[in-house]
Amino acid sequence: MRFRMKTKILSALFEQALCPMLLISKQEIEWANAAFRHLPDAHRKRIQDWGLHQDQAWLELDTGRFQRLSAKSHQLILGHPADASSLQRTLLLKLLPALQAGGDPYLNTASVLGPLLGWKHCVVAKRKTARSVDLLGHWQEGKLQPPSHQSLSGSAAQTLYEGETGEAAFRALGREFPLDPQLKDHPSDLWIGHRIDLPEQPGLGHICVWGQPDFVDADTCAWLIGLSADILSSWLLSHLETQDKDYEPSLEARDPLTGLPGRKSFDLALRHAMQKFQQQNQDVLVTIIDIQELNKLNDQHGSSRGDRLIHDLGQALLGICRRKDQVFRLGGDEFLLLMPTGQTLPPVSKRLERICTQLRADDLPDLHLNHALCTLSEAKGSGEELMLILDQRLKACKDAAQAQA
Repeated sequence: MRFRMKTKILSALFEQALCPMLLISKQEIEWANAAFRHLPDAHRKRIQDWGLHQDQAWLELDTGRFQRLSAKSHQLILGHPADASSLQRTLLLKLLPALQAGGDPYLNTASVLGPLLGWKHCVVAKRKTARSVDLLGHWQEGKLQPPSHQSLSGSAAQTLYEGETGEAAFRALGREFPLDPQLKDHPSDLWIGHRIDLPEQPGLGHICVWGQPDFVDADTCAWLIGLSADILSSWLLSHLETQDKDYEPSLEARDPLTGLPGRKSFDLALRHAMQKFQQQNQDVLVTIIDIQELNKLNDQHGSSRGDRLIHDLGQALLGICRRKDQVFRLGGDEFLLLMPTGQTLPPVSKRLERICTQLRADDLPDLHLNHALCTLSEAKGSGEELMLILDQRLKACKDAAQAQA
């Protein structure tokens, strides 16, 4: 009876303590505080097994050390946060092998960094367009979430890409961004973010955390996020150099309406594809797309409606692309897709029909997309010949559409 009363007093005193605590009595778990309950499942099981079945005085984990305090048949397990140098060493030893193992580097980074930091949310995002990002790695409360898409408008991450702070790192409270869908219901949460930059391509993505930390304080967390961003950017740069050493990315500004690269970027990508075709016999499919009678649409509904259609079409084209596919805006209403091919060609025409159906609205019931396709092998590896074939086929497609109208 006296022990139960002491346990109640102990639990009341240390329930909200920042360090994890676990009480074992007569080889049974008697009590754990909130900090311990919020640890990842794997960590809790490891600590409980150590406390119940082993006799070492200390347990070393990536995120900290756990000490055993014994008195007769009672044991108190007390957690101590890991020091910064230990966390840094763990990050380097785990993140680099995870990146080298293959798969999506953004997802791999989140799978290592999320458990190491112990915050409620850890996101590693890749910039998709000028106004949106893909959350490729989202570690939430001990589990990786499926990838998702998020608009940058009104979000905390928007500040990183727009450079309002003049730096690649930023901290804020959730209440400062009421339009951010991830923070609007958590005004007291601290948000910490760091941009992922390449030497000639700033703002490739970002890493951020928010919520309450379980075992890594805000300053150490910000430092580890910055270190992770540098490691990821270095890996991406070396990966690009290894895979595409003759392919220098264009410094051409992205199209402000769609966020897509333009003609110069396409010319460089096509030149690189021609080299790979000659060296490795890697074929690509190029598709040119335009909007039937866009000028007529602008005259009827205004240029703002036409701009919105172009923007939506650009987003829809990105949505049908695989990881290595690329989308470009040639200018006006023309877009280009460049897709590496295997034994079969991607079903571009069917996907464009689906996009056209999705884009039709009450004011655009007759919307039609013209398109033409050609592979490098069909053009015998010549980029000039490929573009000539595309122009001829697109003209024939337009003539046929006008004849049916």
